[in-house]
Amino acid sequence: MSQNEKDRLEQIAGFYHSTEAIEAVDHFHLYLRDMAIPREGGRSALELGCGSGRWTRVLCERYQEVDAVDAAAELVEQVVNEMKNKGATIRGHVNLIEDFLESPGRTWHHVYLTMLLEHVEDPIDILVKAKRACDPDGSIFVAVPNASSIHRIVAMRAGLIGKIDELSKSDLKVGHRRVYTLDLLKHHLTAAGFFISEVTPVGLKPITHQQMQILPDSVLWALCQSGDLAPNNPAYFVVRATAGMHALT
Repeated sequence: MSQNEKDRLEQIAGFYHSTEAIEAVDHFHLYLRDMAIPREGGRSALELGCGSGRWTRVLCERYQEVDAVDAAAELVEQVVNEMKNKGATIRGHVNLIEDFLESPGRTWHHVYLTMLLEHVEDPIDILVKAKRACDPDGSIFVAVPNASSIHRIVAMRAGLIGKIDELSKSDLKVGHRRVYTLDLLKHHLTAAGFFISEVTPVGLKPITHQQMQILPDSVLWALCQSGDLAPNNPAYFVVRATAGMHALT
């Protein structure tokens, strides 16, 4: 990875630790996490990009083994220390995701790539490497913001963006390189050799995160649960894909 790319990642990380990010509406991400991770868990999970451990916490409650990867050493140390007594055997890895996947040393039952593909330079390359990290009967779970979300369509009709997958100021601030349509996400997964087994629409977002900060919790949680009202236009898509054509455990 180039020095420019490392500098870019540090700048993005700075935003995620800012007051603006901390005060943002978090309901959708928490609901998305609880919807995406299977209740029955599995043998082992690899989390690519653990951040502050929002997903790691639930993974440790539902899996026997969890490996968490992040480039930030302090975050990995914090996550491992906090999750030691959650039930799973947890191991932390301080590394760039691209570098870790070059030689992970083992495979996992389930691999999690959530809110990540929209940030990376070469998503298909990442997915190809992630596939090699899956057990033969394993699956990958991918979650991305949806370019066809209602709030993006409204923004386009209002003239704020020229097309639904155009990068907005907010996208650029958080380091997005693309905004996924479902078709593009499916294309990237199948190009990497995955077989798509399940697509779940999550959340209904009629306005932006910033605009939703004034809404009461009850309304925000209701919006989280309302992706079924507009299955082609939810806030997010979660896709489960398998490493083998018939593998789904």
